Amino acid sequence: MESEYEQATSTNLPVVDDVMIDLYYRRNVNFLIPGVEIGARATYGDDAVGYVQLRRHDEICTVKALIAPEHKVRLKGYEVSVRINESEQCIIDSKCYDCAASEGGCKHGVALLFWLYRRTLEPSVTSVECYWRKSTLSKVGSTIKGQRMRELFNFRQVPSLPTKGTAFLDKVISTALKSDSHSILATMYKSEVNILEKASLYHLCLSYKKTTDAPNAEDFISFCQNNLNSEICKSINTLTILQSQSKAWFDVRYARITASKLHEVAHCKTVDGATTAAVLAASKFRGTKAMKRGLNLEEDVLKVIAEEKNIKLERVGMTINHMYPIFGASADAMSDKYCVEIKCPIKTNTVKNYITPEGEITPKPYAQLQLQMFLSKKQWGLFCVASPSFETDRKVTIKEIPLDENFCHNVMEQAQAFWKKAIFPILIN
Repeated sequence: MESEYEQATSTNLPVVDDVMIDLYYRRNVNFLIPGVEIGARATYGDDAVGYVQLRRHDEICTVKALIAPEHKVRLKGYEVSVRINESEQCIIDSKCYDCAASEGGCKHGVALLFWLYRRTLEPSVTSVECYWRKSTLSKVGSTIKGQRMRELFNFRQVPSLPTKGTAFLDKVISTALKSDSHSILATMYKSEVNILEKASLYHLCLSYKKTTDAPNAEDFISFCQNNLNSEICKSINTLTILQSQSKAWFDVRYARITASKLHEVAHCKTVDGATTAAVLAASKFRGTKAMKRGLNLEEDVLKVIAEEKNIKLERVGMTINHMYPIFGASADAMSDKYCVEIKCPIKTNTVKNYITPEGEITPKPYAQLQLQMFLSKKQWGLFCVASPSFETDRKVTIKEIPLDENFCHNVMEQAQAFWKKAIFPILIN
């Protein structure tokens, strides 16, 4: 045990609740990487965590533990720590110091974090349990030899549920719809057909193919205009408010020209190249280092913008318009007046990718913000570039831009022409 640390017990562990975990996950994009979430499972963490110790200094509580390697359980465990500000009830960080994947986010930090969460949920007992002990997983092959399956897991008799009958769900949905609730559940059940299917170009294309033997792009766009409406578009915005953390967001993006791709689609001449692949890509992406930094800083940058402009900003999802069904836009935030787009360059020499030395917005982000304003029916936009040293200087360059409808119509017309040649043939087939 390290100096100044004490053995962790059921009476001295810090509180980790679901609100703290939710806020921490929103600020740490590394934990959204596929595969990391396995560490949250009790079936892994409760057996893998051992030798838990902690130290309190002022309002900071540091918890350290050894996590047994899942493939070589008899090797020394990975050293993991979680730091918690008990005064502000927030998680500062969760780190693994030993495994190869720790720099980009790994499951061992998640395992200890959720181990603390599960201990918080456990009811108080009169006896004190000490957690300074060897993990169950690391005992395999030494003190634990061969075991039967029933000894490995705490099997419970699961009560059988009726195979039919949706009375409870029907009652919940009925109540939500009568109260005009904007919850995701109510949004999903506003009609017999899933809202996502009504807005997805993929599902719209399936429906369109049943109506014609000679499909063409212009007719399909008209079909979408007739089958989409403002209510569906509004529901999609609500349903995709988590943006890249939402599966629905990726579903709606598929085959649509999004604001971030508008400029390159409008100027692309190669129908079977990278631009076409990007428009058709609907899977989750890991993101670049710059994108991860942008996600981490977004909340703080929005606060600075709101203070400087004296406005209230709200998060939004994917904005689509039934009159322009093959386009979509996801602004970082909106106010009553403004549509807001944020950029967070890492280096000073990359600022020029967004703002020229003369102070003008470069063509790609300009087209992005214009489409966001056009689809959301805002007359003004804020293009905001955080300083590469924002963490220390808190500086944001804010450009106030008016909507240019002529520009939007021209660039959207060019992009739509490319979409008809490159995207529609793949979508219809």
